[in-house]
Amino acid sequence: MTTKKKTYSGIFRDAGFGSKAKRRYRDRRKKLMQREGKLMAITGVPYGPGGETVWAYAHCATYQEPAMMYLTGINQSNVILLLDPHSKESTEILFVGKKDLAMEFWDGVRFGVGDPKSVKEVQSVTGIKDIRDVCDFDEVLQQRLSRQRKKVLGLLWMEGTKKGRKVAIRSDHNWEFKKMVSRAIKSSKAPQTKVSNIMKGHFELRLPLDKIDVANTLKAQEITAEAFKETLRKFHKLSKENQVAGFVEGQMLMGSPYGLSFPSIIASGKNATVLHYMKNDDEFSRDEMVLMDFGVRWMTMHADISRTVPATGRFNHMQKLLYEIVLRAQWAVEQKAAPGVTIDQLNDVCWGSINHDMENMFSKWGGKFSLKYKKRPHGVSHLMGEQEHDGDPFRNYLSQPMKAGWMISNEPGLYGKFKIKLYGADYDAELGIRIEDNLLITDMGCINLSRAVPKTVTEIHKLMKNMKEEDE
Repeated sequence: MTTKKKTYSGIFRDAGFGSKAKRRYRDRRKKLMQREGKLMAITGVPYGPGGETVWAYAHCATYQEPAMMYLTGINQSNVILLLDPHSKESTEILFVGKKDLAMEFWDGVRFGVGDPKSVKEVQSVTGIKDIRDVCDFDEVLQQRLSRQRKKVLGLLWMEGTKKGRKVAIRSDHNWEFKKMVSRAIKSSKAPQTKVSNIMKGHFELRLPLDKIDVANTLKAQEITAEAFKETLRKFHKLSKENQVAGFVEGQMLMGSPYGLSFPSIIASGKNATVLHYMKNDDEFSRDEMVLMDFGVRWMTMHADISRTVPATGRFNHMQKLLYEIVLRAQWAVEQKAAPGVTIDQLNDVCWGSINHDMENMFSKWGGKFSLKYKKRPHGVSHLMGEQEHDGDPFRNYLSQPMKAGWMISNEPGLYGKFKIKLYGADYDAELGIRIEDNLLITDMGCINLSRAVPKTVTEIHKLMKNMKEEDE
């Protein structure tokens, strides 16, 4: 029996919505046009991973510019979307390259133009009726600009304020596209055209997740949770960071064809005091803790989870004390998170809780500690959505009241050297602890989407102990 293959799943993400996905993306484009009310052009990524080098990495997937993905579902490089809300012809034009069957033999099916059958294919899958050659973009743009009463063109690039100054990201494809279009405008019949940034309006539409996004996020969380549980069950067989990374990533990838949210961080002992530790190449002893920062994608949504577990399968007294200080801070943040509250306020709750407990519990019980930072090591939250880190890259959103539908991380941490005597035993270790969940802001407060991922001391003890006994 032959199973039916999914022809377009690599280049079009329907978010599990099937044939209704086209309407969903069309509604998003309409809302953006209604909001901005001007001619707009959005670019996809210019090439796939490795495409800028002599030899492309054939095994790497393409991850689309999130704005293009949000508006079209298209996961293919070298595409441009033109939106013209005032046009009497077509309000949406999608530009793609020519159909290349020889390249499809190597890389699989791709959208393209050049013949009626290929154009009809793009129209049928994406729901966009006006499909043109990407080589014609400059000419079409100039024609559309010449018809605009107000010579304004909306583009998307990343900008914000930093230390009171307006700054922009000038190293990505969006800025390069802005430069290319600006040059084309200068040589056009409408050189007086003003270029404006649609970033703010676009994010205001994109960042609140809809029901389909939430469902896909929960699926990513479910797969990540099962991978974590299975890793803990087999943890007694693992003695190296790369073994843990390979095991948990393998479990996640068996559950999802959409890839990891990011390369996993597996940091044992003092390695966990490096926030973005990436080398994952050390062995660990059984008296150390292992920090795991990991997650998988489902469709275009992500899980971003951190857990810190004892390599022996059981927290010692100092590890438990420190771990539960971090866990209490995380719980305090979850209780505070709600519409109207800012992430800056969540930071105050988080680090205030940890610093208070370190002084009033750890120090009060005779412990001494030296932290790797002053007051706070990092922010407790970042926005999540089409990207695992979403929203403006300068994080000006930290001071903005949160809205229902936003998804944020909740990741308090503690990093440094700690020494204490508890229950007759001396403890002295350099370590890092981070516990991270993903919260959905709702009208009434928030929902912890990561609640299926075990994190209490009791849950971790039980999972690591019981499965070791079963294996034996």
